[in-house]
Amino acid sequence: MGVQKELGDALGRDIHMYSISLDGDSPADLKEYAELYEVQPGWTFLTGDEHDVTEIRHRLGAFDPDPIVDQDKTQHAGVVVFGDDPKGRWCIFPGQMKPRVLARYIKRVMYL
Repeated sequence: MGVQKELGDALGRDIHMYSISLDGDSPADLKEYAELYEVQPGWTFLTGDEHDVTEIRHRLGAFDPDPIVDQDKTQHAGVVVFGDDPKGRWCIFPGQMKPRVLARYIKRVMYL
């Protein structure tokens, strides 16, 4: 939640965040989570069937190359994938980074 504060007015205008549930949460579960943490406009929580979520993770590069490890959700590390597709700039960072540091890298990629 600290990242949305660090991004300030850019969130929802220049920067959009999407969190994808790997646990099969329902849309109602995600809505409740977003309300609990006072998620601001510009941050969307998504879910879907396991095949579609796996496809998205693989396209974003957020997967383990060992298929056995990749199928074990307990082995998944929380990561943040961010980028600017028209500019071809993409990065992946651990989700445990300090919000201020993560926001700085996001802004650097977006505004270079």
